[in-house]
Amino acid sequence: MQKIVAADGSTVAKTAPQMLGRVIKPQTAAELNQMMQLVVQAGTGTTAQIPGVPVAGKTGTAELGLGTIYDAWFVCFAPANNPRFVVAVVVEKQPNGFGASVSAPIAKAILEKLLGR
Repeated sequence: MQKIVAADGSTVAKTAPQMLGRVIKPQTAAELNQMMQLVVQAGTGTTAQIPGVPVAGKTGTAELGLGTIYDAWFVCFAPANNPRFVVAVVVEKQPNGFGASVSAPIAKAILEKLLGR
């Protein structure tokens, strides 16, 4: 996040990135990144593929106890090897809605716009 903007377009607050600490070891992060890239390359997140851009992602489907009504989600970052953008999409109460079929295509569209494609 770079800034908070009011409804009239004025800037409410500006922010600057700051390092809070290391959450996981670099090797663990690299392994997780590779696994998330495989999700998009050949797993449940293939609908988020962008030609020429490695995308790392994870699909999810939350059961709500409403039969076949689910919350569908997808989280991703790209380019996976040097991330510039992170996107999370949650679409609530979708009939037969899964992260792969509902949320991943939305995340792809957002990433494509952010990447200028």
